[in-house]
Amino acid sequence: MHRILISVLAGAVLTAGCASEPSGPPLEPVADVAQLMRNILDPAADAVWDSSGTIITAEGTNEWEPETDEDWAVVINGAMTIAEGANLLMIGDRARDQEGWMQLSLGMSEAAMLVHEAAEARDAQRVFDLGETLYRSCDRCHNLYWVGDEDRGRVRDDNPDPPDR
Repeated sequence: MHRILISVLAGAVLTAGCASEPSGPPLEPVADVAQLMRNILDPAADAVWDSSGTIITAEGTNEWEPETDEDWAVVINGAMTIAEGANLLMIGDRARDQEGWMQLSLGMSEAAMLVHEAAEARDAQRVFDLGETLYRSCDRCHNLYWVGDEDRGRVRDDNPDPPDR
């Protein structure tokens, strides 16, 4: 009987120890928002936006879109980088607040994933059209949180390194 009681108690202790949620790896951001924008998000967005377009001049019309596997890989990688970059904007003290900032970051991620899906399908017209959706998701956030630029920033905080624009 004594052995059964010890076994039951040992099992209860082990089960209770396993019930706690794993803490996961520690997340220690190494870049601030300005650095994320300058080094990750802006280049990725440019890769998406520059992938297709039309220029009309007196000499004629110049149109371009992704054609090769490498061209499409640039768009796919750019869109995925933006989607994951939006997650980085929500980590740690980068988030300016828990409402608008988070919603706008999620909106950017969703817009980027739509571009990603279109690029995976090699639908150049849809990538072009969704470029506006992606741009608007960026612009909505910039209109509220672009600190340090008198023409754009409306929310002020103690951000020591505003974007250089």
